[in-house]
Amino acid sequence: MKLKKSILACLTVGGLCFLTPSCSDYLEREDDGKLQEEEVFSRYTKVNELVTQLYSDMYLNSLGFNTIYSHNIGTLCDELEFNKADADAPYKILNGELSSDPTSIGNIYGGSGFGWWWTFYQSIRKVNKIIWGVEEYNTPDHPSSPGLLSKRIGEAYFFRAYYHYLILRWHGEMVYSDRLYSLAEDPSTYAVRESVHTSVEKMCADLDEAASRLPVRQEGEEFNRIDKGACLALKAIVRWIAAQPLYNGGLRDADGNPTGISPLGDADTRVGAQEYKEYKQERWQSALKAAEEFMEVVDMGRYKLYKQYDETEFVANSGDKVYKRLEEMFRDNLFYNNEVILTLLNSKDTRWIQDNIPESYGSGQTRNQPTQEQVDQYEVIDGDYGYDIYTASNYDDKNPYVNRDPRFYRDIVYMGAVLMGKEYNVAEGSADALVNSSVRDTRSTRTGYALRKFVQNDWTINANISSMHFPLIRLPELMLIYAEALNETDGDVNTMKSMLNQIRERAFMKPVPPIFDTDKKVRREYIDRERRVELFFENNRYFALRYKGIITNPLEENKEEQYLAMPEDTRAQRWFDEKKMQYPQTQHYIHGMKPVLDENGAIKVGGKSYRMERFEGQQLNPRRVTYRDYFFPINSNEIAKTPSLKQNPGW
Repeated sequence: MKLKKSILACLTVGGLCFLTPSCSDYLEREDDGKLQEEEVFSRYTKVNELVTQLYSDMYLNSLGFNTIYSHNIGTLCDELEFNKADADAPYKILNGELSSDPTSIGNIYGGSGFGWWWTFYQSIRKVNKIIWGVEEYNTPDHPSSPGLLSKRIGEAYFFRAYYHYLILRWHGEMVYSDRLYSLAEDPSTYAVRESVHTSVEKMCADLDEAASRLPVRQEGEEFNRIDKGACLALKAIVRWIAAQPLYNGGLRDADGNPTGISPLGDADTRVGAQEYKEYKQERWQSALKAAEEFMEVVDMGRYKLYKQYDETEFVANSGDKVYKRLEEMFRDNLFYNNEVILTLLNSKDTRWIQDNIPESYGSGQTRNQPTQEQVDQYEVIDGDYGYDIYTASNYDDKNPYVNRDPRFYRDIVYMGAVLMGKEYNVAEGSADALVNSSVRDTRSTRTGYALRKFVQNDWTINANISSMHFPLIRLPELMLIYAEALNETDGDVNTMKSMLNQIRERAFMKPVPPIFDTDKKVRREYIDRERRVELFFENNRYFALRYKGIITNPLEENKEEQYLAMPEDTRAQRWFDEKKMQYPQTQHYIHGMKPVLDENGAIKVGGKSYRMERFEGQQLNPRRVTYRDYFFPINSNEIAKTPSLKQNPGW
């Protein structure tokens, strides 16, 4: 099967300037233009073109490999460290240089980016125009394929929900725009942000409408257009977000119970601030129901985990460490056709690989580098099960890269790893020597690691340029939502365990241990860790941290106080040795590992022996992350034009 690429082609529809709002009015009201509208909406072909253009908007507005100019959004949290490139967006944001002022936004991202508020509403207005116009002018169906018009309307409803979902991710509360606005209306009567729970209900209504019009699988010329599964998956995701601490009960205590305290503290000026402090179990029940609806589509055979190749097949020139299945999946159309629910076609081309590999591997730049925080999430295979590094009996922090989850070897380039047939060496004096300082201009790693996920091991600097797709939503995310919703509603443990173990088995990873069956808190930890590993570099960790209210949780702040009380030059290693727990998740500090010459060291690279030792990153220490960073700001121009809008807290 071939992926249809025409859907993301940028269409120019002559004479339809009324569909393109100016940047000065994100909820632009309508002028007259009746003759122009009637000409467009009297023909199915024109409506089809307009709906197809919404796919192009999805391409422009969705997160892919590079979320913030030249970097992944994981660089703004404890998933990734970064090197300076282009606008240097991660450094400026984490150094507190971002504000709601348009000049500040422009300095960081060339005048746009991050899906700034109004860009989403431009697309939403296009959707509303289509839905309105089809009804107003009674658009005829396709003459030889009856039912196509209804499908196009279904796609439009999906995209309206999808663009509002993007606003939810970036900005939180929103104006749910589900109609057109006239020039006679006062913006203060409709441009008012509402509770996330109100918006989620509207999103789900749009998604239900879309699902009712769309088939389980799109076939033939319709292949790769939105289908029923995409609608139900997005519905489960937004229900899951609404059940999280940021919107449901506030900060969690040590046992995972809601405290009723906002993660934003006394600075929480959101419309629904009081509502969000109240924990409602029915929000988790709604998330569970939505996940079950999606799983019914899975049971119909629409989606399945990619399982090409077996455990005897490894990627060439990887030291027999990287399973072929785990690397090839991101290059195989079978993966995108069967496991991926929503795909960003042609997200980047293979020049992106050069941006992320180490310098000595072909003028690489090592732009996005995994942190020790991320590396620590990969479990250790200990006997018949997988355990975290703090409880596995066979884990050695001086020789940490053995017996790890197979996804570790697919995702991370580490000291001694074989990438493209060459050993990675970050020791002092090597071509890719580690740089841990405040020096900005370097192409070396700052954490001791380089990114391997999505990197093609057979790439060379002289290779032909080809396209790379990116999975926006895929089956494991929904399986993990299903497992988490079951756990939070005291559902069937065997089903939860099955969801995790299916994902792990696909990766040739051992199952969860027996303690998973008896301890709800342990189940939370395994589900969260599985999410961090399976969805690494897929624009997930940054948002999950915020939904769960982790970065301002007093439990994490207390851990940080203990951490800072240790001697600065040794605390990175002492924390692991003495505490045997994750580093504080306040997002102020990141860590790495460096090789230390040791004649008894188990790591052999370049004819020398090393042991590994933890360190604290120095590029930006500490990172300036506060309560305001739960959300991105609304451009201040929008607030000035429409005072009924309220800015996000702290901006």
